[in-house]
Amino acid sequence: MGGVARRATVIGNYRSTHPNVLVVEGGGWAQGTTEPQKFQSLFVADMMGHLGYSVVNVGPPDLAYGLEVLRQTAVKNKFELVSSNIRRKSDGKLVFKPYVIRDVKGVRVAFLGVVPVDQTLSTATTEVDDLVVDEPLECVRKLLLEVKAKADVVVVFSHLSQRKTQQLLDEVKGIDVAVSGGDGFINQKVTVVGTDSTGGKSLMLEAGERGKYLGALSLVVSEHGKILRHTNTIHTMDKNIKDDSTVVALVEDFKSKLREVRKKEAVEQVVGAGASSTQSTAPQEKFLGAQVCGRCHQEALNAWKASTHATSMAVLEGKSMEASAECLKCHVTGYNMTNGYQANMPAELGSVSCEQCHGYGTQHGDKTFQAKPAAQSCTVCHDKKNSPKFEYESYWARIKH
Repeated sequence: MGGVARRATVIGNYRSTHPNVLVVEGGGWAQGTTEPQKFQSLFVADMMGHLGYSVVNVGPPDLAYGLEVLRQTAVKNKFELVSSNIRRKSDGKLVFKPYVIRDVKGVRVAFLGVVPVDQTLSTATTEVDDLVVDEPLECVRKLLLEVKAKADVVVVFSHLSQRKTQQLLDEVKGIDVAVSGGDGFINQKVTVVGTDSTGGKSLMLEAGERGKYLGALSLVVSEHGKILRHTNTIHTMDKNIKDDSTVVALVEDFKSKLREVRKKEAVEQVVGAGASSTQSTAPQEKFLGAQVCGRCHQEALNAWKASTHATSMAVLEGKSMEASAECLKCHVTGYNMTNGYQANMPAELGSVSCEQCHGYGTQHGDKTFQAKPAAQSCTVCHDKKNSPKFEYESYWARIKH
C-alpha cells in the first residue's frame, strides 16, 4: 500500500504546479472476494476519494461486491462512475452513465468506458444474471454523435486488449484519447493511431496495472477542440518518490485494521464461521504461503523458487528422513507451530518458505513481523553442527531478494 502514499505525492505536486488537473481512474481497482481483499479494495476506493478522483471507469472486478456497494462507494468518495456497454437484460438500460463530461477551465472532456463483449461478469449477488455486455465498438460509435455535440475532447477507458483498443481507434473516428488496460502493459510512449488526413488521429496510452504506475497526460487544446500538443509521463510508484505523510498515517491505520480482519477470517476457517460464544475466538496467526507473498513481492518469490530453500524437503526425502522431527524443524515452514507444517498440510509449507524467516503472513506490517531478518535468524538452523561452513554474507548472496 506504499504506492498510495507515493501517488498522493505525485498528484499533489501536479496540483501545485499545474492549474488544470483532473484525476481519473481506468477501473479494475477491486481485487478478490475474500473479506480481507474486499476490505483492502474498499480502502483503495476511499483513497481515490481522499485524493480527489473525479471520474472512475467500471472495470469487471469492480462489480464483485455488488452494484449497490459500488454505487455507495462512489457516492461516499465523491467520484462518478462511467460504463458505456454494461446493460441490464430485463429493461435494456445501461447500468451506469454511458459518459461523463468534466469542464476543465473551459475545455469540455467526455469520458466513456468499455469492457470486452466476452467478459464474464461476477457479483456477490444474483443481479449478475441480469447483466450483459454489448459490443464495444458499436456502443461507442452510437454514443459519439451525442457526445461530440457536448464535448471538445473524448476519452475512452478500454478494458480491451491493446490490439482491440487500436482497432477501436481505427474503426471509430472521433475518439481523441484511449486508455488501454486490458493487457496490463506499460508504455512510456504514446501510440498515435491515424492521421489528420484520414479523419483525425487518436492517442493510445497504457499505464500498467495494480497501481504500480501513474500516468500523466498533458494536452494543449485549440478553441475548436483539436489537440495541438501533448506530453505523457509515466511515474513509477517506487521508493524514489517520497511518501505523503498524511496518507502514510491513513495507510498505517488501515494495516492495523486489516490485520484484525485477517485474524478473524483465520479464526473462522479454524473453528467455523458459526462458532458459538463458548468457543475460543482469540485471533490465531496463520501461515499464508509463498504464493500469497508473491502477489506483491514477485521478485522475492522468483529468488526463493531458484534457491535450495524451495526444495528443502527433497533433501530429506533423498535420505528417507522426511518424518524426522529433528530434521523437519529446519526443512519446513512452521514445524510444531500453530497452523504450521504437518504431514497433511499443503506442499508449499513443506519447504523453507518466506514465513519461516519473516514470520506469520497474518502479522505482515506488525512490529513482530521480520521485514528484514538478521543473521541470527539464519543460525537457528545453520548452526555449527548442521552447517559448519556457514558464513552469513556469502550464504545471503545466494538467496538475496
